Amino acid sequence: MNYIGNKLKALRQELGLTQTEMAAGVISVSFYSKVERGLNDIGVNDFLEILHKHNVKPQKFFNDFKVEKDNRKLVLSLMNKFIKAAYSDNDKVIKKIIKELQLIKPRTAFIKFSLLQAKLIDQTKDINALKKLDKSQKNKIKKIIFQKDTDENEYHRISLIGNIIQIYSFDEASFLVNSIIRHYHNVDKLDKKIMIALSVLMINYIDWCYKERKYSLCSVPINFLKRLPNDIELAFGKILGRYYEDLITNKKDEASNIRDILNKSGYEANVKKMVK
Repeated sequence: MNYIGNKLKALRQELGLTQTEMAAGVISVSFYSKVERGLNDIGVNDFLEILHKHNVKPQKFFNDFKVEKDNRKLVLSLMNKFIKAAYSDNDKVIKKIIKELQLIKPRTAFIKFSLLQAKLIDQTKDINALKKLDKSQKNKIKKIIFQKDTDENEYHRISLIGNIIQIYSFDEASFLVNSIIRHYHNVDKLDKKIMIALSVLMINYIDWCYKERKYSLCSVPINFLKRLPNDIELAFGKILGRYYEDLITNKKDEASNIRDILNKSGYEANVKKMVK
């Protein structure tokens, strides 16, 4: 069993470090990478030196971490609820979840990052708030988005990008969206949650492009939405993709029908945010 390697990887992800940063010059990056994968055994002295470099005591490293694991599950559950609340502009639920996140102890790097994500979305989900951000604030947010590389945080990162896409210039946003589409091109192998987050990102980007009359930028994300599976969880994003396609191709009646159906189905809050 690759106990040490798995523990080192978990610690690195908690600290938000790359493998190069984690190795800290004690051992080569290639050797360290193989330690995480269980292909190399790390010497005791090198192991202790790496922990020392990152101010981690051996006792803490070998603790059970049951509390941290339970807290991680709680945070992931709260963040899933938070993202849904943010998308539907449910301020009451948003504030409640942020308070719950603030109460979780001990506040590990993962918890701090999740709380920071929640606060960022809360503070910038309104377009007027985004417009008030200066260049340094925007750069800080961009850095925060990519400072973690845990697999479980992937969903939150994509959701965050979807909510604050307008802090980027159109060139930056288009490059980012197209890069994400290329990275996740094999939709058949994607986790359902990732697909949902991607659909939200695509719709928010398409909506922004349409409002600014940059119609040519909409085709790639619209086609990506079409390629997603016809699952019920993805239906809303796919329907909105069709809505914007109808608007762009001047099929006003079809677009109006979609708005009517969504209104009758209880999505009034979402329809209010949709351009006509």
